[in-house]
Amino acid sequence: MGAPVEIPHAVAVGDEIIRVIDPVYHKIADGPQPIDRRLVKVERPVVVAGGELKLVQLDLTYDSSNRYYEAPLQWKANAGVFVIDDFGRQEVPPMRLLNRFIVPMEKKVDYLDLSASGRKIELPFLCQIVFSTNLSPTELVDEAFLRRMAYKIGVSNPSPEAFGRILRYECDRQGVSFDEKAIGYLLNNLYGKKPLRGSHPRALIARLVDLANYRQEPPRLTPQTLKEAFDACFNPALGSLTEEDWARPAIT
Repeated sequence: MGAPVEIPHAVAVGDEIIRVIDPVYHKIADGPQPIDRRLVKVERPVVVAGGELKLVQLDLTYDSSNRYYEAPLQWKANAGVFVIDDFGRQEVPPMRLLNRFIVPMEKKVDYLDLSASGRKIELPFLCQIVFSTNLSPTELVDEAFLRRMAYKIGVSNPSPEAFGRILRYECDRQGVSFDEKAIGYLLNNLYGKKPLRGSHPRALIARLVDLANYRQEPPRLTPQTLKEAFDACFNPALGSLTEEDWARPAIT
């Protein structure tokens, strides 16, 4: 990501204030801070917005109770990365969302309106914007915009070996003892011809841990727990809890 950067706590435009620093996205960097206390040194930000993204989040938002503006997401991502995840699944149509970024992407400047005063300000657009989707790009944008996206990186499904490594990583991360036999059982007995996805191990192990916590048991990789987790993720109509589970008294 590069060296830390200095950003302002806030920006004044005339007598109006725009808050820039956001603890959700800005992590204070190690080492000495700037002598100018109006600035703060932070790690380069990574701002991720998913299917919940709305166009209003890309504009200045006025807080009438505190009487200041909140900087939009792309401003908070300046000097870092702005990821629009699940692109194509937002409420706003894909082309409308992309049109919002045509000028910033080409000119490296963004234009924002101060709604209270009617002023317009020009902002450097210095973030690297990334559109992430599991839909076909040709279904979302036209050829003209595809040309503006200089780099396109396809992420293919993992091989069985890579899937196993991801599964091991998720077991370690979520506190579940790993068993090599789990990979073979998943591939041979549960997946069949279903395509492997790099995101599946995280969901599978999370469901396995949830079920173990519900039963007040330590999470373990067994054929039964893996099948229950698999059904919870991919076969919700089958259900994954037994009648005994449903009859278990509530924890008080």
